Amino acid sequence: MSTLKKITRVLKALADENRVRILYLLGERKNLCVCEIREIIGLSQPTISSHLKVLENNGLIIFTKDGKWVNYSLNSNLDNKIKQIIDSIFSIVEIDAEVKKDLDRVNKVDRKKLCEV
Repeated sequence: MSTLKKITRVLKALADENRVRILYLLGERKNLCVCEIREIIGLSQPTISSHLKVLENNGLIIFTKDGKWVNYSLNSNLDNKIKQIIDSIFSIVEIDAEVKKDLDRVNKVDRKKLCEV
């Protein structure tokens, strides 16, 4: 895939405020499951899953399985130019009131209580 196509796809993936919020949370917390993200962001599980799929398909996040949980995290092997774009976005949104609320909520979620089967 050409660099131009890659950058365009990443920018399209980042063109949604909820995906930026999710990406920022993953950058701050490292590992979150769908139920934790749902609790923090306040969207339905299918909507969160859809956003995660877009981020994953564009190489921005990865997932690992841990027992009954699927943990999502920021892809640590991002191309340096893509990482620079994401870091720039993070430095802009970190002062946003909604993002600050998300960060406050991320420290209060307990996946064992949220994800009980």
